[in-house]
Amino acid sequence: MKLLQEEEATQKLEAEKREQEFLAAQAVQETKAAAAKKAAAKANLARMKRKHELQRRKAEAQLQMLKVKQQMEAEQAIDNEKN
Repeated sequence: MKLLQEEEATQKLEAEKREQEFLAAQAVQETKAAAAKKAAAKANLARMKRKHELQRRKAEAQLQMLKVKQQMEAEQAIDNEKN
């Protein structure tokens, strides 16, 4: 009878050990998943910032081109009035 109790206690300890190993492995996996999610979010944010910067530069270039065009048209109108 005592041998059976010892065997049950040993099995219980082994089961608890396996459960702790599983929980530790699960925690590591969750940590890695969280790190991957964070890295993906950072990459997405960087991509969005680059896209925004390109759009801003494009808008500035278009505005500058419009200013140059208006100035040229104004100069041409003045020249036409002189002639």
